[in-house]
Amino acid sequence: MKSGRKVQFIAFLLIYFIVPFCACLFTLIFANYTASAFLPTKFLGLFEATQVTKDITLGIFTWAPFPIITLILFVYSLPIAKFLFSSKGCNFISEERARHRIVHSPLTISLLGFVGWEISNFLSVCRIDNLFPEAPHQSIITVSILFAFWGLFAFAFSYATTTYLNKLLIIPSVFPEGGLGKYAHGKQFSIVTKQFIFWAASTLFPIVLLIFGILLRTNQSILNLHDLVHNDVLFEVIAIMLFFSFAFAMSFASSLQHPLNQIEKATELIKEQKFDTRVKIFSSDELGLLGDAVNEMAEGLAERERIKDTFGRIVDPRVRDYLLSNEHSLGGKVVEASILFSDLRDFTTLSEKRKPEEVLYILNRYFQEMSNAIEMHGGFINKFIGDAILAVFGTPMPMNDHAERAFATALEMQKNLDALNTKFLSEGLTELKMGIGIHTGSLLVGNIGSANRMEFTVIGDTVNTASRVEGLCKGLKKNLLLTENTSLLLPEEIRSKLQSEGEYELKGRETKEKIYSYSLGE
Repeated sequence: MKSGRKVQFIAFLLIYFIVPFCACLFTLIFANYTASAFLPTKFLGLFEATQVTKDITLGIFTWAPFPIITLILFVYSLPIAKFLFSSKGCNFISEERARHRIVHSPLTISLLGFVGWEISNFLSVCRIDNLFPEAPHQSIITVSILFAFWGLFAFAFSYATTTYLNKLLIIPSVFPEGGLGKYAHGKQFSIVTKQFIFWAASTLFPIVLLIFGILLRTNQSILNLHDLVHNDVLFEVIAIMLFFSFAFAMSFASSLQHPLNQIEKATELIKEQKFDTRVKIFSSDELGLLGDAVNEMAEGLAERERIKDTFGRIVDPRVRDYLLSNEHSLGGKVVEASILFSDLRDFTTLSEKRKPEEVLYILNRYFQEMSNAIEMHGGFINKFIGDAILAVFGTPMPMNDHAERAFATALEMQKNLDALNTKFLSEGLTELKMGIGIHTGSLLVGNIGSANRMEFTVIGDTVNTASRVEGLCKGLKKNLLLTENTSLLLPEEIRSKLQSEGEYELKGRETKEKIYSYSLGE
């Protein structure tokens, strides 16, 4: 067994068997050892009498709950043992069950031990009272209260120890990245509850023992405790100190729990992207610093969301998410894609006759309609160049039918432009005309620029060719032109409607390109 597994195995034995057993055994031994100091002499005689009678029922009532609780703990720990030590591993459901039990083990183990102790105490006292009905009621009440408090002490000791060992030796290996909240939410002791338990075990219980010791030494009855508090200064001091220690403990726990509850609620709201959430913690200690950190985190996330939203308006949101989810440097990769390049006809002349505000108004409405068409078919707008649009199909999101999507987008763009022109004419504005060129081929997609200022774009001969093809639209008096590379990737029913416009030597290229047209009115 590897050293890590050995440590886990030892921790497993300590948490699920050794610590709970030792907590009860130590408490029982110490309770019996100190019984003579806190119990009336008449009741101590009952211990000797019970040993003489050797009552089987009393023996069962005294010891039977503990092996039963041990058996329950054994069954409870089996999924955890299988998860931690099985070489074959577990399925998802078994792993989730084991993780859940690991998180809740300290509370479950301690509660089981406490229940076993209190059941044993109650049944044993009842049996002793039945065996010796002449025993003083003060003795029965005294032993019931004392041993009930010893059970609380055993619970606190077991809970504190198993929690520490679990956090130190088991949880780091099971939850190396954290994430316990998924399993622990709403099913653990609050800070106030924990503080009460430890106050009762470390403050209330010792004082109760001292009270019983004083009562024994002064031959006073516990039934007269109320009168003693009023008549004896010592008991008054004890009562006052108990009250103030309780008040201090609970106020301190509340001062921790209230701001932590605020922070918990705030983080849940922030997870729901409610970044306007703020916490108000009026404290100068670590909790105040934590509250300020949460507020700063919310402000930072809100700012990041605003930047992300603005970024998504400047570039395609899919490209934005692609860039934000990956680390990028200068360079890129070669892909096969289709480029759609569109441009407005005679827009320069139109701009000269209109105010800049009106030109911008027309362009924005035009770009909105064209963007809708491009995004509908899965393309992304790489850039707006004046009144021109460069759209890409096939990258950065791969698609097998990029040529067909680019062609369908061209049809949709013309349809949207026709509807927009109808609105423009009704508003007394100018009717727009555009040309579209599509080319398919290899291109480089990636980041260009410098180390501190880069742009995500597509470059290559394919992009230039699409631009040159669109430039032929005006001379050929066509609205849509595409190259042979694109036409070969289109379905037969579309290719049959294409018209060959011949071969053209595009600007900047030595080879000729076969050009096809398609009537957007069909």
